[in-house]
Amino acid sequence: MASASRRSEPVPRLWLRHVLLAVAALCAAFLAVAVYETGALNVVELASVDARFSVRGTQLPATGIVIVAVDQKTLADLDERFPIPRVNYAQLLDRVRAGHPRLIGLDVVFDGTTDTIDDDALLGAVARDGPVLLATQDEAPPIGVLPVPAGVRDARGAVLASAAVETDSDGVLRHMIYAAVKLPTFAVVAAEMLDRRPVSTKDFPRDEAWVGFQGPPGTFPAYSMSDVLKGRVHASSFADKIVLIGVTDPVGKDLWVTAESSAPMSGVEFQANALSTILRGFPLKSVSSIATVALLFLLAAVPSLLTLRWSSMAALAGAVGVLLLFLAGAQIAFDRGAIVDVPSPVVALALGTGGAVAVESFVQRKQLRELQTVLDLLPRSSDFFLSYRRGQSELAANTLREGLARKFGTEHVFMDVDAIQPGEQWPQRIQEAIDECRAMLVVIGPQWLATLSPSGGRRLDDPSDFVRREVAAGLARQEAVLVPVLHDGASPPGRDELPEALKALADCQAVQLTGRDFDRWIDDLAENIRRGRARQHQYLSQASGGPESGAKPSER
Repeated sequence: MASASRRSEPVPRLWLRHVLLAVAALCAAFLAVAVYETGALNVVELASVDARFSVRGTQLPATGIVIVAVDQKTLADLDERFPIPRVNYAQLLDRVRAGHPRLIGLDVVFDGTTDTIDDDALLGAVARDGPVLLATQDEAPPIGVLPVPAGVRDARGAVLASAAVETDSDGVLRHMIYAAVKLPTFAVVAAEMLDRRPVSTKDFPRDEAWVGFQGPPGTFPAYSMSDVLKGRVHASSFADKIVLIGVTDPVGKDLWVTAESSAPMSGVEFQANALSTILRGFPLKSVSSIATVALLFLLAAVPSLLTLRWSSMAALAGAVGVLLLFLAGAQIAFDRGAIVDVPSPVVALALGTGGAVAVESFVQRKQLRELQTVLDLLPRSSDFFLSYRRGQSELAANTLREGLARKFGTEHVFMDVDAIQPGEQWPQRIQEAIDECRAMLVVIGPQWLATLSPSGGRRLDDPSDFVRREVAAGLARQEAVLVPVLHDGASPPGRDELPEALKALADCQAVQLTGRDFDRWIDDLAENIRRGRARQHQYLSQASGGPESGAKPSER
């Protein structure tokens, strides 16, 4: 649309559209914030975290953790059932300690007493090979072990830690807790023993932290307990390593579904991942609530912003593109250690898109109703008549016709032979279409004025030229609006350049046909015609004595 047309567009119309889009964006944002704050989609968010772990894949351990597994092979080699005699654990501690590991952790809960010889053997090994990290289910020392005093990490004996784990509401392990009651959990105490400093509770919001799983079950190096006991694993394999001992056989009932994999993961493998998470500085954290709320408002506003610039369909396609970019960005952020909430932003974008489309549909229907009311539309064969010069403006005219047909329907657009039925007289049908139209669109290219006839004169100067006859007939109709549509850099014709019959064309407001956001351009053209028809209607009413006089506009 030409700049003059833009300047003359009524402010209230733009104001209404902008306000409605802003209201739609704000409503979408507040609804999404409500969904986020109430946790209505927490289960969906947790599932999305699992999916992001799956996409990320395995990260190779870099913390030197190895596992000694009480597995099916161990039970078969030792010809034992659970619980296996504690003397076996005593022998295992001695063999592992011979390799000078950084830490030994026993993720096996020894409740009560068993055979006195076995119990004494285990107590002796803990005393010899300590400090040994022992898991317990309560605050009391297991099997009568006296724990190492708090803060002492080089003494012999046992260091106690809670074996507690807590699953999310769907039964999946994704978090580790700092402490079950008072006693810190296994991974926390292990990290404190290794780093010789307390683990900050600030890293455990609401007493929990995301576990940065390094991979699915089997990611950490593991040795069968029986292989270690029988000398098939050399003690040097444990040199300067963090050795965690635990049950991996399903009979031990210490298996969990985790965020990393639907395949069950043993408790000792979970503890290895939890300890690795702490030692790596908690590499996986949720973004702040403030950042999430800001993201919700941004995504809720995107569809309205797109709709201001493009048509509804283009804005919808743009919103889909933004969704794909957001999901890709959420995965990239996850790979770099930031968990971005996914369901709530998707809801914000969806609600914002629906609101923007609804507003645009409402505004367009309102514009069409106003246009029909002002034009006093009745059933007619065509509302728009396209006049153009063949060989110069066919492409522009066809583009214009297609845009008008999409919005108003093919039957409301007349374009020479394409709208003439077989058997009709062409000049007569042209005149009828001009008489019936409400707007004549004169498509003008750079050579529209200068086109020559076979005799050498300008075609516009020839009274029999059909383009001249069409434009002259359109100018003669007071009920119709005539709009020059310029394309390919054409300028509006001046009065001095036009023959006498067409000089009034120079007084018509011209518009420039552009290829950008064509649907929006069509809307602006319709608005321009609506304003022109309103002025024509007012002029004719005044000229005929007004509505009260009962006079009618001139007959066509």
